[in-house]
Amino acid sequence: MKFGKLLAIVLLWVPAAVIALTWNLWKALLPSELPTHWSNSGPADAASSAPEVFGWSVGIAAGVALVATVLMFVPLAGAWTQRATAGIGAAVAAFVLGIWLGSSASSINVTDPYTVELGAWLLFAFVLPLYGLLPLWLLPKGDARPVRLSNADAVAPTRLAAAGGSWHHVVTSKLFIIVAAIMLIFTVFMVSTSIGSGDGAVNFSMILMVLATLMVAVLCAFRVSVDERGFRVTSMLFGIPIKRIRVATIDTVEVAVLEPMAWGGWGYRVTPGRSAIVLRTGPGLVITQRDQKQFAISLDAPEAPASLLLGLLGPAEDQAG
Repeated sequence: MKFGKLLAIVLLWVPAAVIALTWNLWKALLPSELPTHWSNSGPADAASSAPEVFGWSVGIAAGVALVATVLMFVPLAGAWTQRATAGIGAAVAAFVLGIWLGSSASSINVTDPYTVELGAWLLFAFVLPLYGLLPLWLLPKGDARPVRLSNADAVAPTRLAAAGGSWHHVVTSKLFIIVAAIMLIFTVFMVSTSIGSGDGAVNFSMILMVLATLMVAVLCAFRVSVDERGFRVTSMLFGIPIKRIRVATIDTVEVAVLEPMAWGGWGYRVTPGRSAIVLRTGPGLVITQRDQKQFAISLDAPEAPASLLLGLLGPAEDQAG
């Protein structure tokens, strides 16, 4: 086993080990119950048995470490899968460690857990998951294999002047529009029921729900453009540029039937060596850059932008792959 992989596995188990170590060092100094919940400000408003809090904390951290360790030895897992598994596993285990420290360290020599204030421990719990970056740094990235396009169609190049100097097309996704609408309704319900509650956990969940709704809303409609600068995809809702590919960086342009699972699933997918906006199984545009990174997007008529991009590449590269 390579040293980097061995060290990454060791890092997975460090949070569980720290929880066990601090429990043995502090258990005589802790009250019989530990605080487990705080409102927006002030002392704790809920507590549980100290051994129970310890058991859940070390159990979850060790369980996550065990699952991540096993997955790192699955033969079918590539290098990037191992990196993602180790990174996510370490981040989750570290987050559990942060929660444990916030509950236990703040309760040392305290007799009443309901007098404990969380203070800066909350920030610490949300910063500690950055620990997951260590396995990502240790493990090799590996080679990103491009998606093979056995069903690519030939496209003839067309000069951009023939299209009036630019090409634009709006792509909408009924699936994401429906999902965004459902999430918006649920978010409005959460906001209306949590206003004035003073519950920090509810308010934090509401913020996460709002952010998730906005992320889905970005995927509801895109504006796809081709001009002398190259290829661009922009969110219609917020005007956020999602993808830009300069002509000078393009190697090949192809038209093919996109299979969602080959690109990581539906939606905006980013995996090592490739990214894609896949809305369904069907026709799409695939751009391979000179560094062999791929980008794919679902389009009803991908021949038009493919032809214009091929025209921009020049006579030496007038091919569709």
